[in-house]
Formats: sequence, C-alpha cells, structure tokens
Amino acid sequence: MNLITDGWIPVVTDEGQTRLVGLKELYEKSRDFRDLSLNPPQRISVMRLLICITQAALDGPENEAGWLKCEDRIIPESLKYLEKHKDKFNLYGDKPFLQVAGLTANEMKSLDKLEFSSPSASTLFEHEAAGEINRNRNNIWKALNLLTLLNFNTTGKVGQAIWSGDNNNFSTYPTPCIGHAHVFIKGENILKSIFCNLITKDEASKLPNGKWGIPVWDCFPKSDNDSKALDNASKTYLGRLVPFSRLILLKEEDTECIIGPTPKSIEFTGPPAYREPSTTIILSKKNEPYCMKINSDKHIWRDLGSVLLISATVNNGAPLTIRKINKLASIIQDHFVDLWVGGLELGEQAAKLNDMVEWNLSIPLSFFQDGTLNVYSDGVTLADNGANKLDRTVSKYCSIMEMPSLKPKARIHFWQSLDNNYRILIDSVADGESLDEWNKQIYSAMRSAFEYACPHETPRQIQAYAQALLTLKQAATNG
Repeated sequence: MNLITDGWIPVVTDEGQTRLVGLKELYEKSRDFRDLSLNPPQRISVMRLLICITQAALDGPENEAGWLKCEDRIIPESLKYLEKHKDKFNLYGDKPFLQVAGLTANEMKSLDKLEFSSPSASTLFEHEAAGEINRNRNNIWKALNLLTLLNFNTTGKVGQAIWSGDNNNFSTYPTPCIGHAHVFIKGENILKSIFCNLITKDEASKLPNGKWGIPVWDCFPKSDNDSKALDNASKTYLGRLVPFSRLILLKEEDTECIIGPTPKSIEFTGPPAYREPSTTIILSKKNEPYCMKINSDKHIWRDLGSVLLISATVNNGAPLTIRKINKLASIIQDHFVDLWVGGLELGEQAAKLNDMVEWNLSIPLSFFQDGTLNVYSDGVTLADNGANKLDRTVSKYCSIMEMPSLKPKARIHFWQSLDNNYRILIDSVADGESLDEWNKQIYSAMRSAFEYACPHETPRQIQAYAQALLTLKQAATNG
C-alpha cells in the first residue's frame, strides 16, 4: 500500500459524502473537499502530516508576506514533492513509512496495541466487541492508527523492540500531542484549512528551540547512534510534526506487529524547551509555562481568553496560527473565523486515557481587537463568581437540612446550562453591548441548578429552600 496513491484518509466532499482518498487525490481536489472525517486524535495527526508535507514542499513560507501569497502554490508544489518522495510513503517494504525496517522483537504484539497503551481505554477509538484480540486489520486501519499512535500514546511500558542490537523494553515518555488542547483554523475546504494553519520560518525561529528541520521520513534514523537524525526528529519544527516517537514495524499479512520505545537519547520535551505550535501556553503561579490541557468536564468557551490571546509572547498565549488571524481579515468574507479545538484527555493516572474531546467555534474577528478579549474574560469571571455564589447557597441549604453536600450536583447543572448558552456572551461582546443579558443568563443558570440539586417537597425542605433562595437573590442583587 502506498499512502500517496491508495485511499486511506476519510474526507467529506462538497456533496456531503464521505470517501477515502490518498494524499495525491487529497491535494488535487483539496478545493472540493470540505473537511476531514476523523475523530479528534486522528484529525490532529492527519492535519500535522498535511502541514508537514506542505511546509516541506514550499520550503517555508519564509515570512508573513510569503505566507499570504503561498495558497496557490500549495497544490502544485505538494504534488511535486509527493511524486519525488513516493518511495518513502509505502506502508510496507524496504522503507516502511514511519517504521524501522529490520526491527525485531522477542515477542510480537497484537495490532490492537496500535490503538492504545492501556487496554482499559480500548473503547475510545472503536465500538467493536471488547475482549476480541488479534483481529484482522485492513491497511486503512493500520495507516491511520500508525500515524495516530505516534502522536498520541501514553507514558509507561509500550512493548519491546530490538534495534541496532539494543533491546528497548523500558518505560517511555508520552508522545507530543497527548493530553493537550490543540487548535486549528478551519477553512471552507481542506486547501484553505492547510493554508490557514501554516507557520512561517520567521515564526518557527522564535520557538524556544527555533530550528526548522526536515520531515522525519527525509532523515529517518538508521540506528540509535544516528544523533543527527534523532536530533532532527525531536528538536525541530518539521521533524516533530510527524514524530518518530515509537519503534514500530508492521507486517502486511499479520495480525501482530512490533512496537517498542525509542532510545532514551530521544525525548519529546515540552515547555519551556519546546512548544507544539497548535497548543495554548499558560503560565503557572510560579511563572512556568505549560500546555493547556484538554478537559472533557470544562467547555472550551471558559478558556477562550487564553486560546485567543495573541498579544502574549511565544512562550505564553495563543497557538502560533491564531497570532496571524488579523491578517486573514481581508480574505474572510463573513467576518467570522471557525476554530476547531480538540484532543485526547488523559485519565487520573498518566498511563490511562479518559476521553476524546472536540469543539467547533465560530469567533467574530472583532475579538482580536484591543480590549475585546478583556471584556470577554470579564464575562467568564462573572460566570465563575456565579458558580461560587451557587456553592454558598447550596451549602446553606445542606447546612439547614444537616445533609451531605449537594454542591457537585448543582455545579454540573449550572455549567451545563451556560455551556448551552455561551453564544450570548460571545455575541454581546462582539456587538459591543453590555453584559446584562449574560448576567441574566448566569442568574437563570444559578436558579435552575439550585432548584435541580436541592429538593423542596416536604415542609422542612421547603423552609430550607426558601432561606437559601433568599441568600441566592441577595448575592445576585449585590453582584
């Protein structure tokens, strides 16, 4: 199977149909394909692959001016690049894509291992019967999951592989994308989405590591002593986009594979040594940078101020592509930009997966004007204050009733209500209106959550409810 000519990437056509395409057809018809049809970790992995191919084909763009002019070059230059490197995109053979030819192991692993490092997380990526192992997998499944695993795999033991005479069977690091919230601009078609998410060489030079590099398939490590190739794979922008994060070898007609950790000399460090361009960087109370985590319990609108913070430094604030958003104003017709935010959430233990998460947001371009995000952040603060007032009200009710706390139940209902109505805040800020309507929505959510969480049927419950409700009304009146 060749990933350039054979279909393996699900796309949505202009007619709304889903079909499989190879990389060549994807680029050829990228103006006609609306979007990718993939789950969150797969989407992130394929977008990183497309961005990497495009940036390597363009050898840039060099700067912002070059970026604004490069859209028409993406299709011809990328097709030319793929034709030249066609032999490096075979799933099997002497140069298997993203795999180590000649890799051996004392013990083979089921292909199911390509999906996760934790068996308990196996229902995240598919809905087939649990417990069935060593299933036959087609080439489409193998290609997608190979690419996704290299971007999304947990820490801990992943298997065992013998490379260059060394037996690699130790615990290893998490891969670059797992656990983080990733942000991509969505265009009206795949070509526009690729274009909007390119970064320039100038921008890459300002990253903490600051090296452009080349795709890993153009400088694939030959051994664990190949320091030049290993450094390119782990310490450069293009080298990390499609990461060499696990030792893998697939067999064409086999239900098993080899999978193991890369040598300890290669490690995908995060901030402050490096940052993934699609992540949002936040400063801790100790002024230390870290990637915003994906959180299935917290809708992204509550963190939108950080995601859109384009005035901060490269070590803090919005993803790199968001920082050029104002430059898109002249080519965006409806004055809104569509953002996709998603990722794969880790569980309480580092080697466990919790959930796949994604949001689609339509953000007015006016949000990127001076001061607008401050008003939006004020609205989020009002919601946080409302949650705290609700806590106090529910605590009073529980105190009167001498019962365990009902705050978690009330909080979940409160935030779910605001999650369904956050557009009120966005629209109010975008239109330059006051936050009065948003305040009314917050109080409505507080009242609804209080009524939902605190029973008020018996005379004693009604009395406790009335006393606590007075506290809620006073809190709302006092702001």
